[in-house]
Formats: sequence, C-alpha cells, structure tokens
Amino acid sequence: MSNPLHAANDLQTQSPECLWALSAESVYSALAAKAAGEPIQERLEPHVRAETIRTNDERDTDPVVSIHEWLLDELGLIENDTVSLLGMVVLASDGPQPFIRVVTIARLQSAEMVLRSCNEINDNIPRRELDSLLADEWDEAVLAPLLASLGFMTIYPDSVDLNQERIATSLSAQQTLSTETAVAEAHRKVLSHVVASADEACLEDLVQRLTRTTPIGEGIEVREVATLASTRTIIVDDTELEDVIRDQRQEYEDEFDTLRSLLVPAPESTVERVETDNPVRFDSLSDMTGENADEWRAALKLVATVATYPDLTTFDMRFVTERRPSVTSYSFYQALSSVPGVECEVSDDLVEFETVPETVHSEPVRDEYMKYLVRHCSAIQSRIDTLLQASVSLPPVPVSTEAMVAQDYKSIDSGAIAPTYFTYTLVDPDALGEKTMDAYTGDSRGLGREQARLRRWHERRSSGLESYTTMTDRLFSLGLERDIGDKVLRVMTPFDDDTFNEYVAQIRRLLKHGFELRLLTRHTKESWEWDRLQRNLLSEIKEHRDQVTVRTYSRFKEYQRVTPDMDFRDLGEIGIHAKLQTVGAPGEGAALLGSANFMENSYDWNPECGVYTERTQFVDAAIEFFDIVWDISAADEISIERLQEIPDRQLIPTYYS
Repeated sequence: MSNPLHAANDLQTQSPECLWALSAESVYSALAAKAAGEPIQERLEPHVRAETIRTNDERDTDPVVSIHEWLLDELGLIENDTVSLLGMVVLASDGPQPFIRVVTIARLQSAEMVLRSCNEINDNIPRRELDSLLADEWDEAVLAPLLASLGFMTIYPDSVDLNQERIATSLSAQQTLSTETAVAEAHRKVLSHVVASADEACLEDLVQRLTRTTPIGEGIEVREVATLASTRTIIVDDTELEDVIRDQRQEYEDEFDTLRSLLVPAPESTVERVETDNPVRFDSLSDMTGENADEWRAALKLVATVATYPDLTTFDMRFVTERRPSVTSYSFYQALSSVPGVECEVSDDLVEFETVPETVHSEPVRDEYMKYLVRHCSAIQSRIDTLLQASVSLPPVPVSTEAMVAQDYKSIDSGAIAPTYFTYTLVDPDALGEKTMDAYTGDSRGLGREQARLRRWHERRSSGLESYTTMTDRLFSLGLERDIGDKVLRVMTPFDDDTFNEYVAQIRRLLKHGFELRLLTRHTKESWEWDRLQRNLLSEIKEHRDQVTVRTYSRFKEYQRVTPDMDFRDLGEIGIHAKLQTVGAPGEGAALLGSANFMENSYDWNPECGVYTERTQFVDAAIEFFDIVWDISAADEISIERLQEIPDRQLIPTYYS
C-alpha cells in the first residue's frame, strides 16, 4: 500500500485532532470487507457518511481506504489479504472495539510508550506534554491522531483529554499470558462460529485436537487478544480444520458404540465374587475417611452395584469423575483397588471388574448409572450430528457489522444532526394582508395572477422551507427557551430599517436575561441612517446599553487621508456585505445567514434566500467568521452615548480619523 504518512496527512483534522473517518468501528468494517472479499470502500461508506455529518467536512475516499488497509496489515488482522486467527477473533466478537484498541497497543510499541506516560496523569494534560512524548514526524502525523481516532484521547490545540478507563484497560491487558492458552481460546472462539451448534465439551475436544492445548474455559478476553497480537501471525488452514472435525467425529462414533454396548448386559457374567474376612462396609475400612471420604463412598457404591448385578462387568468411570471435579480416573482406580476383594483394570476411562467381594454393605447405583449412559449416549449422538453438518467456511461471518455502523452513528453529537432549513423571502399575500396586496397589484391582471400563484405556492411549499421572519423569531426565541451558556447575540447586517423595531421586544428580553448584543454594520456617512438605528433599536434598549456594542467595517482599497469635506464617491470602498445572525455557542445555539438585510424589503418583498441551522459545525463556522470581522473592526466601535445625539454632519470611520 501507499505510505501511511501521506494518507494520514490528508486525513488529519484539527480541534479535535484525529484521522478523518477512522474509528474502531470503521476498522472492524474494513476487516469485515476483507473477510467477505468485498471492496473496503463499500463497507466504509456508512462511516464516511457519519464522519461527514460529525465534522461537516469531506475528504477524498482514497486515503481513507489506504489508511485502513495499512492498519489491518500493521495490526496483524490480515496477512497477504488473508484474515488471520487474530482477525477472526475480532470478527467473531460482539464487542470488538476493546479488542482493536488492545491490539493497537500490543502491535505499536510507540503507542504503548505514549499511553503509559499518559496513564500517570489524571483527566487531561496540556498539549505540549503530549507533543513532548512524540518522537518524530510519524508519531505526530500518524500515531497521535490514530490514538485519538480509536478513542484513547481527544486532542485539542491547547489540551488533551484522556480516556483513562480505555487507556488503563488496554495497558493492563499487555500482561504476560501463556501463548498456548491464548491460541487455544482464540481457536475455540473461531470454532464456535464454524460449528455454531456445538456444545462446550465438543468445542474443547476440537481445540485440544487442533492445538494440543485444553482451553481454560473462561472465553477470550482482552488479555488473550493482547497475547495473540504479540505472537507471530497465525493463519487458520481450512483443510486442517476439516481433518480435525472429521477425526473428532470418528472418535465420537467409536465412543458412542462403546457406551451403547455398556447399556446391554453381558450374556454371561465374567465377574467372580470372592469371600472376605468381614462384610465390606464404609465404617469398617481403615484410611478411608477424611477429605477423600466422598471418593471412597462412590467406590463402594460401584462395587456394590457389580456385586448385586454381576452382568455389569464394565463401568464408565466418567460416571463418577465428571460429577466430582476433584476425582481423577487414577485416584478413583486407586480407591477401587483398595476395597477388599476387588480386582479391576482401567483402560480409556473404562473400569473392568474381575473380582468383587461377596458381601458389600452399600447402596447400588444401577438405575442412576443407566440413566447416565442414556444421557451420555444422547449427548454424543448430538455431537456426531453437529459435526456431520459442520461446513468449514473461513473466515467466520462478521457478527457485529450492523452494530458497528449503528455505534458510529450513535456517537454523533446531537448538534451535528440538528435541523437545517432553506430560509427565504417571497411575497406572501396572506401574511401582508389584503389591503397591502391590493395596493401592490392595483388593476394589473398580471400582478393579480402573480398574487394567486404566490398564494398557492405558500400553501403547498415543502417543510424544508421557512421564511426569514419565522427563522429570525426562532433564533431569538432559542436564547430564551434554552439554558444557553454563551449569552451572545451576534447580528451582521449592512442595512437596517424599522424591522429592528419588530424584534426589539425579544432583543430586550434577551438582554434582560444577561445576553450581550454585538451589532456589526457598514459605516454610513448619513446621520439620518444612524438616527433610524437609534430610533428603532437603541432607544428601546437604553437601560441595557452597557450590554450593547456597535461596530462598523468600512475600508478603502487604497489608503488615502480621509477628511470630512471629501467626496466619498471618489474612494473605492469595501465594507460589510454579509447578512448573518447567531445566538449562543456551537452545540447550544443557531445561525441564520443569507442575502436578507435587516430591512422590510428583505423580510417581506425581495426574493431572498439563506440557511437557518442549529448544527454545531455550521454555527461554529459562522461564529468564527463573525468574530474575525468583529475583532478587526475594534477601532470602529461606535460610542452608544454618541449615538444618542446624532450630529448633523457626515460621520468619518474612526479607523481613518
């Protein structure tokens, strides 16, 4: 594949810093694509869409595919386009994200070093401390963003928030564990999907035959995965697995034949009953008490059964050992051999009696033993049937594909999927009223037809369109309805008129609730325009004047000395043209922008259009734009007191005066 450094540079995001469209969930989906022999790009598409929603950003898909292909290979999840045993374990997991994180730490030594240093710190660290742990360009461009993408940390320009729980879990899993045990548990995990209906005993028998190791029975956890990731890459051979299943099935068939023969009494007894000095009873035997008393009682019951039913010459010792974990075949044979008058031989968990005492004072267990044989025969037959139906198809079908996509979408902040409306102004006959529309149309048939068409359009318009008046009202109301932390109302408009007066009641309530109003407008030399702003807005909120700031932005393309008596028409002017309103901060507020000035013509008459949204990323971008213009306009801040008394002369921008 191509250099991961190039792909990482293409995908690196800022604030927070990570690799775009890469997550533990997307790594699983890429691995699932490899398992299914499908193009990775198709499986990654839902994650790319989720990231587009999450970040309000787009990237080329080639580096997204490239970084995933590199990571699958680097983590040992695939080798030469074949899914490894480790990869199969991840595929077969219901919750693979912790496994992917643990494998990353096990395979990338520098990742473990960075996280161990971070693990000694609580909650968060300055960004410079993380940077000091990064050794080179690769660490900076690939490793740190990768750790962020996998959820170990959130990297901001000035600080780093650490997910201590994930870090601690992944690091503690890196403890030394028996490789044989880890491999055995991994095979059992894979076999549980290859032979889905197999019981635990069947799976253990298959693993033992395949790996020569008995799994410990606790299932595969992060420790086993970390150990497996630290060893050589293991590829499971389909043919070998088929041979193991076939051989194990033959063993079960042989065992079934043996058990079935035990259910049929021997036609002639071969057991000899011998005289003993005293009747055999538990309390008369020496050295048969203490911690092994239960074992001795079981031995006497078996001897009593043979003495009572001499046609039962052979017993399956698992009848005793499987119900008493502390009893082994050897220890039970020793107990039997210690009973006076007993001679027996043991082979393959079967004990065959040659002699038993004439009289044994103990309870026979023939009925219980027969029930055991029937149950065991049934279980073995079920395993035979299961292995007969087994079809080896590797790698196993991914079990969490849909869950991973759902998890990725679930992680999207609600603010990233907030409603977005196309905002418009188009003459609305019902809203303007009959009198106003009659004055507008007069006797013109054409304007009459236009009025009818406009009315029908407003009645049938789609839900995705909302008027400027509606959305301005919603934006101002949002500040009153929500518990907004960043109490700032930003308004950028080149022109204004009496329309401010229609919303002044809401603005006054916002100011009363602690909001600050920042009004950014074009500079005008006409005093009557400032007088109109004073009349329609500022005079109505004078009790909150310390919460109101007005700035203008007006520049000339070539610097000239500006004097009050100059003809401004001789100067090439640039100034505010954008129309923008925001309330609150990203994640809690909203933004409205478009072509409409804060004027009656823009809100009622001119065809205008724009966008209203509460999406976090969009509001963030809108505020960032407003604030940079606001900051560079600091020199042109208009004194509110000065605006209370509008001078009867042209006003020169403070920037030039």
